[in-house]
Amino acid sequence: MGRHADVVFTGGAVYTADPARRRVVAAGTGALPGTGAPSRAVAVRGDRIVAVGEAGGQDIAGLIGPRTEVVDLRGRALLPGFQDAHVHPAFAGMTMIRCNLIGAATLDEALARIGSYAARHADQEWIAGSGWRMEWFERGTPSRHLLDQVTGGRPGYLTNRDGHGAWVSSRALELAGIDALTPDPPDGRIERDAGGSPQGTLHEGAASLVGRHVPAPTFDERVRGLLLAPAHLHARGITAWQDAIVGEYLGSDDPLPVYLAAARAGTLSARVEGALWWDRDRGSEQLPEVLARRVREKLDER
Repeated sequence: MGRHADVVFTGGAVYTADPARRRVVAAGTGALPGTGAPSRAVAVRGDRIVAVGEAGGQDIAGLIGPRTEVVDLRGRALLPGFQDAHVHPAFAGMTMIRCNLIGAATLDEALARIGSYAARHADQEWIAGSGWRMEWFERGTPSRHLLDQVTGGRPGYLTNRDGHGAWVSSRALELAGIDALTPDPPDGRIERDAGGSPQGTLHEGAASLVGRHVPAPTFDERVRGLLLAPAHLHARGITAWQDAIVGEYLGSDDPLPVYLAAARAGTLSARVEGALWWDRDRGSEQLPEVLARRVREKLDER
């Protein structure tokens, strides 16, 4: 029983991605039409591919046992999963459960989403979310006054779809103590109106001047967000990725504890590499800490 496969995929074209055997074989459960050549099949045991061979051949048939799941591809192609080299699922998951503007086609639709979210979450102190598009606004910089109209006077903090800027309301600027006299941080810029007052758009590191005041999500909310994002990625064929920020990034929560919690619970459905965040306000003196953390967290995964 131990030699049987857990899953066998058959009845479709298989792209091996192996330089020695890289080919797509036309779909079919028997011989390929007009050629007599067999279709291919893939057998999997645990997290390993144990055989790639003929759908009806002994190399595959011998691996099928009473508990083997046989998946009929019904003529569809089977290929390795995509691996994303730079993605932020933990942060994206929080976007999905907060005020989510991803997919809004126009500014009017985005404003309607913000207004609806604010109405449905009257108990929330802040309106926080992400996903606005720079092309909706003149010079790519949305105004705090426009956000004020749909947040009902509450502080609002919405990062743009690439995560490198924030649209903030007047109340958010007030709570953060940002006014005409506030200097730009070394790693960002505060957009200003003709009189020098904050206009409502904060670029790069300037976003953290407000972002650090946004109430942090609970750990359970972060786990829920992390589980939503992989489902979205898997639906598009992405099965592994590098999370490009592991650490506290500009006031954001470190996603690593959430990853580890999901891994221990058996709910993390992908292979993940984490890029440790380098604190841009410090120098090489942090290198021993980064190396020590890398070793410590590898131990935590066991």
